[in-house]
Amino acid sequence: MPANLEVLPVIPFEPARLERLMAEAGMDAVLATTRHNVRYLTGGYYNHFFARTARQAATQYMAMVGVTRDLRTAFHVAGRGETADIDRFGQLWIDDRLAAQPGQAMTVNVARTGAAALRRRGLQGATIGVELPFLPADAFMALRQELPAATLVDASGLLGELRAIKRSEELDRLRAVHLLTAEAIQSAMTNGGAGATTRELAAAVARGIGARDAAFLYCLANVGPSLVRTPGDERWVSGRPLHLDAGGELGDYVSDICRMGSFGPEAPAGSPAETSAEARAMYEACLEAQDRLRSEIAAGLTCGDVQRLGEELLRATRWGEHSRFVAHGLGMVSHEPPDVDAASTRPLEIGMVLSLETEFKHADIGHVKFEDSVAVTASGCVGLGDHARDWCLAGA
Repeated sequence: MPANLEVLPVIPFEPARLERLMAEAGMDAVLATTRHNVRYLTGGYYNHFFARTARQAATQYMAMVGVTRDLRTAFHVAGRGETADIDRFGQLWIDDRLAAQPGQAMTVNVARTGAAALRRRGLQGATIGVELPFLPADAFMALRQELPAATLVDASGLLGELRAIKRSEELDRLRAVHLLTAEAIQSAMTNGGAGATTRELAAAVARGIGARDAAFLYCLANVGPSLVRTPGDERWVSGRPLHLDAGGELGDYVSDICRMGSFGPEAPAGSPAETSAEARAMYEACLEAQDRLRSEIAAGLTCGDVQRLGEELLRATRWGEHSRFVAHGLGMVSHEPPDVDAASTRPLEIGMVLSLETEFKHADIGHVKFEDSVAVTASGCVGLGDHARDWCLAGA
């Protein structure tokens, strides 16, 4: 990992943006408990022992960051044995660092410690945002018991909005993870070998991402004309188009990339391998639609316009009835804000990141897809991880 990507700067968000979002939502305090939001709000700290799994014994690891509209009252709750880890991190901007009492249920003890911190701030009857889709039930019940007069509401959307505008350091990390994922996909295709199964190809992508010092998340693998993308025993042979759609993670920032290719020499029209030739033509139409869409994406364009334009570009091809266009935000979470749908009037802003998916699902050809991500800039948009975008001819 490049040295400048090791740790994000302290307070990697705009305090005024957080204050505005909380005011609009009517929240007096927010308690973040997921790994990605704890890392985001602390500026990069999370117990390294639990970086890949939170489960332990009959409970799970849980940290908490509490923020109010006055960041001077922010607090951090972690395990009693984390003091040395936090000191070594060295950049934690939050002065009030609390240690939960040891016990069988860390989730409950952290929740109680956070509730006590809110009471000391006079917020025992406040409206408090929590991450409802992710908060353990025993932690939620502990907060209800400790703060009976408080109103607990969901802050997941607010925290997603806070992360929606990326700083340059975040874009560097996103660029790095997209590039290495594209490289891993290309390597798996190029070196997959005749007759490799989709399970073997997905495993090769996983090894490639790991060899590039990132964490493997998933690989959807499809050999046409099948539309199934779960890796299995289906083999990649001449005349059958391959599609690998993979994601990796670098320091909590994720990639989402799809590339395609075929095995053996290029097939002329009318040959037994004509399916791969047709799939390649469809793939090139996906790529052309992406490039035309990129030329339009800029700050001020609405999310609804992005969706409508993407759909129009694909429908205009000769495979339009089989087309599908999806665009979604991407950062620490896949499908985070901005939300893209035809009814949205939300304008794009500089620093937003979109994953663009152009695809066709054809019963006789297979699932043809191209996916890349772009960052909105002052002059339009820029690709993240633009590498090996052309159709891959393996073993030619």
